[in-house]
Amino acid sequence: MDIGELKSMLKKSATVVILDNGEPSFVVVNYDTYKELVGGVAQEVKITNGSEPSARLRQGSGEVKEVELLERINKDILALKAQIEEEEKTLGTVE
Repeated sequence: MDIGELKSMLKKSATVVILDNGEPSFVVVNYDTYKELVGGVAQEVKITNGSEPSARLRQGSGEVKEVELLERINKDILALKAQIEEEEKTLGTVE
């Protein structure tokens, strides 16, 4: 699959799930959907390897604990799953 195919698929749907050996491997979302999921603010976050027990991540002017970041990521994943389920229901592909 090339980037052109992904772009074409994203024009028809807000998300595309990429499978690897029949298992979900990646979820690609269009930029507008991504902005909605992260509250309209795209931010770059440095991710540490977690070797330090008290490792913290810097984000903008404040610090966010790794646990809080993971909770936010999990929330985003749940939102994506809900959106995918809703789109599948709309398309009638869920059995």
